[in-house]
Amino acid sequence: MLQAQHAEDAARFSALMAANMTRLYDHLTRAGITHVMVSFHCDHDICQITDLTAWADDVERPCPDLEIPYVAPIPRAPAPRKLALSDVIAQITCDLLRDLRAASDMSARADGRLSLDAAARANLLEYNPRRAEAPSADQAESHATYARGPW
Repeated sequence: MLQAQHAEDAARFSALMAANMTRLYDHLTRAGITHVMVSFHCDHDICQITDLTAWADDVERPCPDLEIPYVAPIPRAPAPRKLALSDVIAQITCDLLRDLRAASDMSARADGRLSLDAAARANLLEYNPRRAEAPSADQAESHATYARGPW
């Protein structure tokens, strides 16, 4: 029964993330935004967005001032709520990071960037775990990059 509940929760998470990403891509495209770069820092369960930049092709633009629907991808989530576009981008970034960290059982501090490509409807996550101890030369030169999408 527990496995069935876990599978149901995972399916719900995937469906809600897909719906959130579709709405986000649609609103970004309508606003003329081709991609967004989000820089972040994670420490345990805390996700902090350190920078968010919207682009129209090669031109940096302010993030449009509009609200869009967002549904938290959690079991038995409440109804959609309207959030500012920049808040939805930040929330989706944190949702993706929580999912990645939970799936990989990772609790180390990390930083990185998420590129939301509205034109291609795809994401690229650059995720750099940081250890408390000094990294070896091999660890210092490597980092994990995950291509995730199209959610």
